Amino acid sequence: MNKFILGLLFSASIISCGNQNEKAAQQLQKAKQLFDYGAYSEAKTAIDSIGILYPKAFEQIRSGMQLMCQVKLKESQRNLTYIDSLLQVRQQELETLKKDFYLEKDEKYQEEGNYIYKNQKGKTIINSSRIRALVTESGQMQLSSVYYGNVPLNHTFVRADLADKNFAETFRIPYDGGNNYRFKNDGHVTEIVTYKDGQCTEIVNLISENMKSPVLITYKGGKKYILSLDMPTKQMIKATRDLTLLMKITEDLKREKLLNEKTIEIVNRQITDMEQKAGEK
Repeated sequence: MNKFILGLLFSASIISCGNQNEKAAQQLQKAKQLFDYGAYSEAKTAIDSIGILYPKAFEQIRSGMQLMCQVKLKESQRNLTYIDSLLQVRQQELETLKKDFYLEKDEKYQEEGNYIYKNQKGKTIINSSRIRALVTESGQMQLSSVYYGNVPLNHTFVRADLADKNFAETFRIPYDGGNNYRFKNDGHVTEIVTYKDGQCTEIVNLISENMKSPVLITYKGGKKYILSLDMPTKQMIKATRDLTLLMKITEDLKREKLLNEKTIEIVNRQITDMEQKAGEK
């Protein structure tokens, strides 16, 4: 009786394995069809499901691994072609936009220069109250609130207000002698507070997206001081934001290009290894 039951179980096991192999082969065929069609993401999902649904279909799983390498190779090659094309366009746009800026850099003291909008050339930073914007060579936007007057404000942030009651603020930058510093000269006080990237994003976007609207800037955190933005300042802020975004997009594309090039190199090596192992059997 026991031998009979064991025989039945063994037969069921063989049938089960046979069914698994057949279904796994069908799933592998589906993955190949998706690959041929160029649906690489769906093909990868189909390949992954073979090992999950049919863990004992070893031959199909091995074939799926080989196909997965081919899928990743084709996918990365396709991505690289697209990225190369888009990168060329963005780099051309970037070089065109940079023509509206000049690079301010003291080679003796600065490792990194700053791109400053052309309408700011010749303006000194310490003898007037104004908003200043720039983007570093590495692509970091900086907004500065400059105060020049007879009495100190001790301000730590600024707020932009539109006529329709919309407003935005920078982050608060406590006095530190660096990003927030003050000095006196000939009886006048100069305060410069610098807000970097995310610390000024909301206020920069508000100004850039409302070029035709009056904008009042209020220096806050100490004594209040109000400044009305003129059109040249708005143009500077918007152009600096646009340059910053384009620099970041270009750098992101360069990183994606390197990532796909590395993927292609690794996958080609994997394919070669698999072919060598198959030849040794």
